[in-house]
Amino acid sequence: MTEYDEIKKILIKHDCLDKEIEDLDNPEFLKDLFTYFQEEMPYGTKKARTGDPDIWIMDRLEELGLLKKV
Repeated sequence: MTEYDEIKKILIKHDCLDKEIEDLDNPEFLKDLFTYFQEEMPYGTKKARTGDPDIWIMDRLEELGLLKKV
């Protein structure tokens, strides 16, 4: 299964597929994505020292074409 498919599965699980960025304020959804991306995320961002993990995740979703931006 590709990364795209794995993330899409998480989006579907939390009913977040095809939602706009401001509609993704679900803590469980963000927790699942953080868990998925934690190995890929830079350490400083993961610890919220040099970046925001939520923003990093949303940027990654956009790169994968799974996020609607307004």
